[in-house]
Amino acid sequence: MSETPEKSAQPFAIARLPLYHGPVVKIRIKNSCEYTISKALLCAESPVFTAMFRGHFQEAQEQTVDLEEMEGVVSKQSLEALFQWLYLRFVKFDIEDPGEHISAAIELARLADKYEITGIESQIAQYIKEIIIANPKPSKTKSLVPYNSNTHCLGSEDIISGILLHDKHPVRRVLAAASVKGFLQSASHDYAATAQEYPEFGADLLHEVRLALNTLNPHRSVKFQDPITGTRWYLYSVSR
Repeated sequence: MSETPEKSAQPFAIARLPLYHGPVVKIRIKNSCEYTISKALLCAESPVFTAMFRGHFQEAQEQTVDLEEMEGVVSKQSLEALFQWLYLRFVKFDIEDPGEHISAAIELARLADKYEITGIESQIAQYIKEIIIANPKPSKTKSLVPYNSNTHCLGSEDIISGILLHDKHPVRRVLAAASVKGFLQSASHDYAATAQEYPEFGADLLHEVRLALNTLNPHRSVKFQDPITGTRWYLYSVSR
C-alpha cells in the first residue's frame, strides 16, 4: 500500500521534512507496548491527537497518551502500521493468509478513522481490492468463474467491522462492491443475510449494485418487472 511519490524533492523538503524533527511524544497501549513519534508529524495528520497534545489535557502536560486496546481498532499491529504510513506513506503487513490480511487492513482503516486521519482511506481500499483480485475462489472449470469469487477471502466479521467506518468510506464501498457479483448471480449469495441484518451494509450494497447496473450496455436491452404493478420496464441508467 503506497502513495504516488511527490513530483519533485522540493515539496517533500518544504512540507514534510520539518515534521520529522523537533519534539517527540509517546504513545502507549496499556500493558503492551510504547512508541516514540514526532509530535509535529502526528499532529499534522490527526486533529484528535492535536487536541490531546496541544490542548489542556493531561496528555499535553505529560506528552504521553495511553490507549486502550480495542478489538478490531486499536492493537499493536494496527498502531505500528499507522506509524509506518505516517512516516513512509507505505504499509506492509507480514501476513500470508489473504483473509487475515484484509482484516488487518480494515483494522488499520478503523484506527485511522477513530483519530480522524485522512489521506489513507483510498489507499487501504485499493489494497483490499488488490488482495481480493489476487485471491479469487478456485474454479472447478476454466470456463466457469464462481459467483462468489470476489468474497472468497472475506468473512462476515469483515463486513460488520467495515460498516463501523464513517458513511461513504472507501473501504466500506469496496467491501460492498465485492459482494455485487454474487448478489446479482445468485439468490443465496454469501452476504444476503448480512445485508438484511445490517441495514448499513444493505444500503452500501444497493448503491454499488446500482452503479454496476449502470454499466449495462445497451441499457435498453434489459427489462425488469415492477414488483408493485407487475409491468415490465426497461432498465435505464441512473443518469437518464
